[in-house]
Amino acid sequence: MGSSGLLLLILLGLAVWFWQNTLRDRELALHAAREICQRQQLQLLDATVTLQRVALRRTAPGSMGIERTFQFAYSSEGDDRQSGFVITLGNHVEQVGL
Repeated sequence: MGSSGLLLLILLGLAVWFWQNTLRDRELALHAAREICQRQQLQLLDATVTLQRVALRRTAPGSMGIERTFQFAYSSEGDDRQSGFVITLGNHVEQVGL
């Protein structure tokens, strides 16, 4: 295997890791969205969150982590649609907002 084949394999491995890591963070964000909606007696619409933004950010210990912002829709009475967000960093929820 040449160096270009090895580089391609490494890039493919990184892409798979990033995809799986994003899916894990998406599940965390969905759980946080459900929880905040339940506490505030709101209805989580579509039962899903969507990835809006990805960025690198320094974590508390000083290392770099991937920050992801997810958006979700909720309703207070069923006839209105409002947006909320969940920010994850390093596979844990940093912030939830309505």
